[in-house]
Amino acid sequence: MSSRRLFGPFRLTKRSIQVNLQSDSPGVYALGTTEGDQFNVRYVGRADTDLKASLSHHVPGPYEHFQFAYALTAREAFERQCNLYHDYVRLDNQHHPCPPNGKEWRCPRCTLTG
Repeated sequence: MSSRRLFGPFRLTKRSIQVNLQSDSPGVYALGTTEGDQFNVRYVGRADTDLKASLSHHVPGPYEHFQFAYALTAREAFERQCNLYHDYVRLDNQHHPCPPNGKEWRCPRCTLTG
């Protein structure tokens, strides 16, 4: 599954999140802006359990739009976030994604654990 296969972009508002996502599902997301039909990714994140809740923490904020994809497990969400992190340049993310506390999962691209 490609790390770049994300739904959206959608406006980053509580209403848009409520309408476009289901709750209680792990997943990944990209935040950014749009210029014409181009989505410019500035930040990548993930949710180990509830994608809707994780995205809601970014409202209000500096980003106008979001894209997302569901994952079957927290591990899949972590690996997809790592792939997104490596796919894009000049992200606002300060550090490489870390696995959830207590997990020794490695990045599928650079073998870091976070």
